[in-house]
Amino acid sequence: MPVLSNEEINNIRKSVNIVDIIGNYINLEKKGKNYFGICPFHDDHTPSMSVSEEKQIYTCFVCGASGNVFTFIRDYENVSFIEAVNKIASISGITLSQNINYQKKYDKEYKIYDLAVKYYKNNLKSKLGINAKKYLNERFLNDEIIDEFDIGVSFNDNNLSKLLKSKNYDEDMLINIGLVNKNTDIYDIFRNRIMFPIHNSNGDAVGFSARIFENVSDSKYINTKETYIFKKGEILFNYHRAQLNAKKEKTLILCEGQMDAIRIYSSGIKNVCATMGTALTNYHINLIKKLKCKVILNMDSDSAGIKAALQNGELLNKNGIEVNILKLSNAKDPDEYIIKYGVDSYKDSLNHAISLFDFKLNYLKSNKNLNNADELSEYINQVINELNKSNDEILKNITINKLSEQYNIDKNILLNKLIKTENKEIISIKKVRKKINQNIKAVEEILYYMMNNVKYAKIFSKKLNYIPDKTYFDIEKDIQAYIILNNTINLADFISYINDIEKEKILKEIISNHNDSIEMTESEFISYIDIINKWINDKKINELKIELKNETDINKKKEITDLIAKIKRGSEL
Repeated sequence: MPVLSNEEINNIRKSVNIVDIIGNYINLEKKGKNYFGICPFHDDHTPSMSVSEEKQIYTCFVCGASGNVFTFIRDYENVSFIEAVNKIASISGITLSQNINYQKKYDKEYKIYDLAVKYYKNNLKSKLGINAKKYLNERFLNDEIIDEFDIGVSFNDNNLSKLLKSKNYDEDMLINIGLVNKNTDIYDIFRNRIMFPIHNSNGDAVGFSARIFENVSDSKYINTKETYIFKKGEILFNYHRAQLNAKKEKTLILCEGQMDAIRIYSSGIKNVCATMGTALTNYHINLIKKLKCKVILNMDSDSAGIKAALQNGELLNKNGIEVNILKLSNAKDPDEYIIKYGVDSYKDSLNHAISLFDFKLNYLKSNKNLNNADELSEYINQVINELNKSNDEILKNITINKLSEQYNIDKNILLNKLIKTENKEIISIKKVRKKINQNIKAVEEILYYMMNNVKYAKIFSKKLNYIPDKTYFDIEKDIQAYIILNNTINLADFISYINDIEKEKILKEIISNHNDSIEMTESEFISYIDIINKWINDKKINELKIELKNETDINKKKEITDLIAKIKRGSEL
């Protein structure tokens, strides 16, 4: 693969402001000289990610995630480093000096699934696919939608296995990605089913949801098993099609099943995804955060769907995403509702989706007789418990007034049950630092200073030039090599220069453990060098003590003893 020079990569990095780029993914608020936001790399509920405009790096004070603009894109988008560089170059309008034809991590697996999708689609267009096509048409799916969603059909044969085998694909890989099984030979898993391809967020097919259309005694749906490329907790059905429309409409409709999503999409409402029946995960939340839009939850109308709406709504709300909830009447799901009442009625219902809080109130009222004093008391206490979870003082005031007027209860009694939240919004970021010994702390401070200023690299070379730990010493040599190549050093650029997973991990720890509020001073730097010198001498003394213990020659014992004393005197000077 063509390799871009460090100079070109650095110029691309300098063409953008890290605050602007990260601000497209998470909300950032300036506090002091840095910007802060919710960290997308762990389950964060307070702004623990700091973005330095001055240094062009980010650091999470909780999980330790850190790096420059390229590593943020790489880790957030789950792409390679070179893809991240290419994306930033594209944003800046920079043409790369070389064509970067990068290969996706699971390129072969994606190609296999692409072949399977085309095979099943072709089956649907054949004479044997007439019954399946008829079933889809009776479900009000026209040819255009069938084609756009790559819907196909599997037959009661092993022809897909034979096709893949003829292409010389590795059998274990075909089994591991969930397309075939094996007895004496490989055979097709999916038979006599309508095949709905499932794609990841980048649009690569990674699995199937397969529905019966003839034999009603079989399970209605069977899905591809969980594999290393297909994880339900990382996939929202139709996300790759919906994302641009959701950004444009500033709204994402989230339903449960893929048929619901297909029905809504085919009705001209293209900002829709489905959870495929699973609860939302933090991975899903991060996908939704990218869209910078509100969410309308349109779960099924049964009790499980109502609980899913409450659970998912809470999680979205906790992550700063505005949530409305749509509960459809007289239909079990959006698919059935649109077929029964039409798309105009559905659109009107969308416009009347209610807030998460109002949905909770309706849920708390259900199955309660509010004319009964005990049940009314239970309901009001539950409402106040919900209010105590909120920081919205206006919402609290409105709700308390409504309860007081509607049920003739003294307002002061209700107010007294509210938890005081004057200081609830004051966020204190506590830096979670890993306990490290004095020697490692000194090394990390030395390397941090060296990565920020050539002066400290020169002092280190003159006064020490050695670290008694191979990985840290290798990073020090990388710093010196970078300076020789560039006659300068910049932390954000040096992060791009490092191309080693273990070293990058240590760099993240060094950055996240450093107290940026303390100014770097030469005397402090030299004090850290003194600590390392003592570490080196202590190691030498321990090695000599072991040698002394094993030595039998009296003269050599005296030489070793004298050398230990000399090293100790040197350490004390």
